[in-house]
Amino acid sequence: MSIYTYSQSNVIDEVTFKRTANDSIRAYLHLSDKADPAKAQEILGALRTHNCACTPFMHDDKSLLEVRGFSKEEELLDRVRQWTSGPAEKTLEAEDKISTWERFKKRTLQLSGLSYMVGDYGFVRYGLKEADNLVVAAAISYFLGTLSLVFYGRNDQSDLQIKDLSNDVAGFAKKNNIAIPENSALHDITQDRPQSTLQAANEFCKRYPSEIFNTVTAIAGVFVAASAYKNKVMRPTAGLDAKAIHEMKIEGWMDFGLGSITALSGTFATLVKEKKPDPDSPPKGMLDSVWQKIQAHPLAIAGGGYSIATMCHAASTWKAYKEAKRVNDVARLESVPNRAIFVGAALLSEALLAISSKGHGEGVVSDHSVDNSTIAIVSDMIVKQPLAKQEQLIQAMGDFLGESKQLAMKNDEVVAQVRTQVEKMRKNPWAVHLQAQVDSQPNDEHVKDAAPAKQFAAERAATTDKDWQTKVGTAADKHAAPAHLSF
Repeated sequence: MSIYTYSQSNVIDEVTFKRTANDSIRAYLHLSDKADPAKAQEILGALRTHNCACTPFMHDDKSLLEVRGFSKEEELLDRVRQWTSGPAEKTLEAEDKISTWERFKKRTLQLSGLSYMVGDYGFVRYGLKEADNLVVAAAISYFLGTLSLVFYGRNDQSDLQIKDLSNDVAGFAKKNNIAIPENSALHDITQDRPQSTLQAANEFCKRYPSEIFNTVTAIAGVFVAASAYKNKVMRPTAGLDAKAIHEMKIEGWMDFGLGSITALSGTFATLVKEKKPDPDSPPKGMLDSVWQKIQAHPLAIAGGGYSIATMCHAASTWKAYKEAKRVNDVARLESVPNRAIFVGAALLSEALLAISSKGHGEGVVSDHSVDNSTIAIVSDMIVKQPLAKQEQLIQAMGDFLGESKQLAMKNDEVVAQVRTQVEKMRKNPWAVHLQAQVDSQPNDEHVKDAAPAKQFAAERAATTDKDWQTKVGTAADKHAAPAHLSF
């Protein structure tokens, strides 16, 4: 964690940068106590023109603005330079260090692709040595899928996940006739922004590297199965002795197994959406429990299937070697090492794939900061609503975010976190500088809500914090929910 402190600045006096295990970067801006609160809106507007996602955020009792949508520290520092003054003191916090094991887990999908590249080389050499166009086509398909893992397998999807979750929240709000304030982070993040064809294609690849790989690999499996059936199982047997015919057909069926199991595994991994178990919806029986485990780790099933397919090819390769030695078939002997390279590299790749996550799905997030940012986005939206509606919104939004399709957390824990954030957010200048006040917007809806809102506010002011927490049912007395969001 890098912290830039501007002791002489009267506007932004601190900028903190955090990184995920996959090196996605985000920042937290702190507004000086000396700053004019109107400066917050000015800074927000400027950052949003650069397509930065800006969300008021509370860490402990510290009011911050979370900023995403930039690639380097220098890029954001340059954008906020006019609101800082004096030299910056840079410090590095130890908690920014991420363990080697955590980094490794985040890179297994990409490492699988790198290993597959070695296997793809062996497979295309095998196809060329045996002049088998179907095998060459399969090798090209394998390679195209491998590229998606190499270039996109370690991409951090946290920014995309926050956008998707925000769109889900906005959809829920619209369905339930909940107005989204125009000055809220939720409103800004869910705005459609024009994209070029290249940008759209790049975003698609960032979202679905696993699906691209598995789809193309399934196609490769079809080519392999077709080659085995055509060129070995159904090959004309004229000029071959009985043993050669027997060995060729066995080898053909083994390679058919390679292709067909590969195709099935790839199709399964593409179609089954990764889904984190919902703690509020335990399995209803043994079959449901098994299915939930499969959904939680679909690539483990695919990796196992691919490994079985590769072992079929390993056995086929061994038979091909023995038969080529028996009849002194030089061309086939030359192809065997390439097949062996494919087998070895593929088994390593499949082991890495089996411990990987797709990085997206129902309740699946790239980094814990996605949960925290989403809760902050919702809290910012709620604190800008009429006071009389806020408690009802806290409960409704908390229950919604707790669902398996969203954050897959215990509903009461999410409700508790949202409630705590809303209470703290009332003092955050990034959230409340343009908060829509009931008295200042005399449209019909606000006029209708004015009386209960004033009563709500008066009642809130007349009670102690402890009394108020008891009244609204804060989970502090029932649950161990954190009182603040972590970075």
